[in-house]
Amino acid sequence: MTPLTQLRGDGAVAARYGVEEAIFLDAVLFWYRTNRGDDRNFFDGRWWTHNSVKAYEQVFPWWSGKQIRRIIERCKAQGALLSGEYNKDRRDRTAWYSPSDELLALYGESISGKCICPNGQMQMPKRATALAQTGEPLPCNTHDITYTPYSPPLEEPAEAPEEAPPAQAPVSEDELFERFWEAYPKKRSKPAARRAWLRLRPGPVLFRAMMEALERQKRSRDWAKDAGQFIPYPATWLNQRRWEDEEDPAFVPDTAETSGDPWDSISVDRVEGDAPC
Repeated sequence: MTPLTQLRGDGAVAARYGVEEAIFLDAVLFWYRTNRGDDRNFFDGRWWTHNSVKAYEQVFPWWSGKQIRRIIERCKAQGALLSGEYNKDRRDRTAWYSPSDELLALYGESISGKCICPNGQMQMPKRATALAQTGEPLPCNTHDITYTPYSPPLEEPAEAPEEAPPAQAPVSEDELFERFWEAYPKKRSKPAARRAWLRLRPGPVLFRAMMEALERQKRSRDWAKDAGQFIPYPATWLNQRRWEDEEDPAFVPDTAETSGDPWDSISVDRVEGDAPC
């Protein structure tokens, strides 16, 4: 049997979901019926069929894997196909599918496999379809296409991925403010500084820029002279966005103690949010 003998699909299904979808769903229904007849792959009150995209590429060689994925997603989005996950090995990503009740009804079946059509006929609109040019209802037994049930090739189980390091909890706004307050050389009017901080709500990029600018300004000529009397209050520094000031030539007093990199204890990825500058 050549693959083209499988290019079949129900006209009502094609009208409802699309031509490519009807071809794919017809094959799914065949495997579903096969598993139902053999009473296998029965989970959560339904029979299921499972294949990988690689396996479907062998069944439908005229479609690429990308096309098959799009068709499957369209079938799921339109309510024709249900998806499940019943692999015993959690590393196995083979997908499981089952025709929806709506699709089974279009084929004249119920979930139990019994025909729901009076006198063995599907209750389809009396109009022409791809398989009934006269517009008369199709009988339930029109789907006698012979598909060869497909079993995916046995593959070596995928190696377990390396465990990622546990993610660090995001740093709260209050903790960021406390780090700023600890680094700021003039500790005055903390409530006002906190209110200014909350208005800014700095994210990781802005917070880093602020802290780097602060470290440079702490060693500047203006901040170092006269025992730091010209250092602005923290709230003023925040409200006036003083981290954006153009810098004077660097001045580092001999007695100045370097505080190190303010980012030694914080990761940019851990900071929550970011505010537009």
